[in-house]
Amino acid sequence: MEETIYGMIDDLYLLCIVIDKNSISAASNYLNIPSSTISRRIALLEEKLSAKLFTKKGRSITATTFGLELFQSYQSTFKHLNNDLLNKKARHGEVSGKLKLVVPAFFYHQILKSTVLTFIQKYPNVELDLALSGEQSHPESNTDIVITFKQNIDENMIARPLFQNEIGIYMSASLFNKGEAPQNIQDLKNSKWVAPAHDKIQFIKESKIETLDRLKRTTVNGIETTIELVEAGAGIASLPIHLAQNNSRLVRILPELEQPKHQAYLVYKERKHQTKATQILIKVLLEEIKNAPNLLT
Repeated sequence: MEETIYGMIDDLYLLCIVIDKNSISAASNYLNIPSSTISRRIALLEEKLSAKLFTKKGRSITATTFGLELFQSYQSTFKHLNNDLLNKKARHGEVSGKLKLVVPAFFYHQILKSTVLTFIQKYPNVELDLALSGEQSHPESNTDIVITFKQNIDENMIARPLFQNEIGIYMSASLFNKGEAPQNIQDLKNSKWVAPAHDKIQFIKESKIETLDRLKRTTVNGIETTIELVEAGAGIASLPIHLAQNNSRLVRILPELEQPKHQAYLVYKERKHQTKATQILIKVLLEEIKNAPNLLT
């Protein structure tokens, strides 16, 4: 009987995913199948090939020379096959219709731009209404998907937590060097702020949230503009630490004052109200955000 590769293709694909993701558990999360299933299938592939594909070192595994040879031979083929098949499936499935996506401008340009462009190219029959917004956008009834840091979300919408940003108070380095830095909360209340119109300036004091009310503020609608105005000395601001800490034109002040973390949400309608295009875009956005670096700080 002639020997064939029947029954090996799926297992070779699993092998490539495990090596690409550096672990069985990461491959399990990526493919949404149990780790035990992957381990069993890899063992069957080793039996069929009469060769070891991985060696174990404690809880980690390392591909053998033969395993790496298979990965290097077939990884690009599987990627091409995957993309080609998904493209054909998309065309056959007639993904179409109108879809409104609201994303903070800074977040779009830093994280999601290539993902959204790929979606547009892959599904040309979808009419995407892409609205670049501030960080506090409120989901409207005609919006399908929103990424926002706003906390008061309509109970009829699904709000999926994405990540949290640690927040600090920052001011212009030039003003700080002139000795104009606020020294306490009372000074903060008397300072000029740069912030969105409805953004609450809050601190955690004795396990309770204290809000600074009636602040003098320059109202802005985006994090990039906020940073630029603070750099120019237009006021102080609460900023994500990972965006401001390496900026030489900014200085963090009163670091002992703890502020609530900013929670980002992916907000969308209930599944029964979602189009096929909406479901696909939600999935690819979640995947991209999960793999994006420096979001959770």
